[in-house]
Amino acid sequence: MNPLEIAASTSPWAQVNVGEKALLILGLLVLAIALPPLPALPIIGVIILVAAARAQVPWKLYGALVAAPATFIILGIFPLVATITTHGIERVDGGFTDAATVLGRSIVGMSATMLFALTTPMSEQLLWFRRIHVPESIVHVTMLTYRMSSQLVETSRTMWQAQAQRLGHTNKRRWLRSSAHQIAALFVIAFARARAMQEGLELRADAACYRTLTVARPVRTRNIVSSIIILALVMIIGLKGAQLWG
Repeated sequence: MNPLEIAASTSPWAQVNVGEKALLILGLLVLAIALPPLPALPIIGVIILVAAARAQVPWKLYGALVAAPATFIILGIFPLVATITTHGIERVDGGFTDAATVLGRSIVGMSATMLFALTTPMSEQLLWFRRIHVPESIVHVTMLTYRMSSQLVETSRTMWQAQAQRLGHTNKRRWLRSSAHQIAALFVIAFARARAMQEGLELRADAACYRTLTVARPVRTRNIVSSIIILALVMIIGLKGAQLWG
């Protein structure tokens, strides 16, 4: 199991009904996207951090999962701040505000998404998809894709350790060569496994024929009501605060 799966399966919220977590966490995600950035984003961010603390997520892993995609977003917001013209690089009017808004929404949204991932094992998500009547074929393909991705991550880790033991990381030149070899090998392995998965899907019976054991996760009305109240308050404060802020 990778660190994400371990954290999700050991979280105190792992035994909570997936619908309850989806209502609160994904509801906050929607509000982070839909509401005006101020004062909604700071409020939503605080609520997410409090929820993460109550869920006892590993903070180091949580921070890494949020920071990794945030780095790509930071590198990609340059066109919002400046533009290249025949006169050189010029600043875009309101660009810093737009860039800050995009970055803020992205970080808060990713924080909510990663909180859901760190508190909900994939097996629980798949069972929940079946309960809400997501087409069985989609659930089955999702399960197989997740398994293949997990296997590729484990294969990549094994290859990296093997290269290190063969002194492939002793200097920068060897590190670059080892990384290039690993990427090329993983590319071939991924295609081979994807082809095998496609053949397996074609040879198997209808995915709707499969039946698995399920664990009952009762919905607690108190949590549902609390989540609705929190979302409603955030929406009201966000809209009213935006009017006062404007």
